[in-house]
Amino acid sequence: MLVELIHNPASGTHDEFRLDVLSHAFQACGAQVRLGRTEQSGRFEIFPECDLVCVSGGDGALRLVVASMAKSGLTKPLCVFPAGTVNLVARELGYSSDPEKFAREIMAGFLAGDKARLQAPLVSSDNMPFVACISAGPDGQAVARHSPALKKRIGGVAYAWSLVQLLADWPQLRFSLLVDGPDGTRTQLTSAAFYVIKARHYAGNWTLAPAATMASELFHIISLGQARRRDFFRF
Repeated sequence: MLVELIHNPASGTHDEFRLDVLSHAFQACGAQVRLGRTEQSGRFEIFPECDLVCVSGGDGALRLVVASMAKSGLTKPLCVFPAGTVNLVARELGYSSDPEKFAREIMAGFLAGDKARLQAPLVSSDNMPFVACISAGPDGQAVARHSPALKKRIGGVAYAWSLVQLLADWPQLRFSLLVDGPDGTRTQLTSAAFYVIKARHYAGNWTLAPAATMASELFHIISLGQARRRDFFRF
């Protein structure tokens, strides 16, 4: 069995030692390991002969890998070792952050076949897939404006600091959404911020849609008619 272990060397939480421990943990379970790395351009190779793709990183690295697999038409079992700033998918699926426990559980699941695998629909926005959620609004602006250098030093707190800085230049945004409901109805929504959710967790331990699951073909949408400072922080 060959595991393609892909990591993001530019990540602020990248740890070469933990990656090495994870690689050896897979090998101790009887797997061969081939190391790969993500590139921001999205142009990186995934070995087509691998049996399992494992992403060591956060949701951003996972998104790049899923996009690369989709573009190349590569269909392989995929897992993610929680080694990023925010690990929504890893939280959702209950993946352990202990490399040895993670490798044992993943190998057991792989050997169990389809019955141990989650079939999740692939959804894209602007030709890029999203795995857990997608949003637009003040918090999205804060993420877009955050400092990568600061994130490398203080982790996810950099997003909170970016949001604090946004208070002085609060964005006035309007979006138009056309939503097809499960009953066949179509609804037009105008909002100042919106969230499309396909997983229970959001931005860490927060939960916006408790009934959301990654395997469902239904998505939960939260639309804010107003997103002034007081509206947003009340939300």
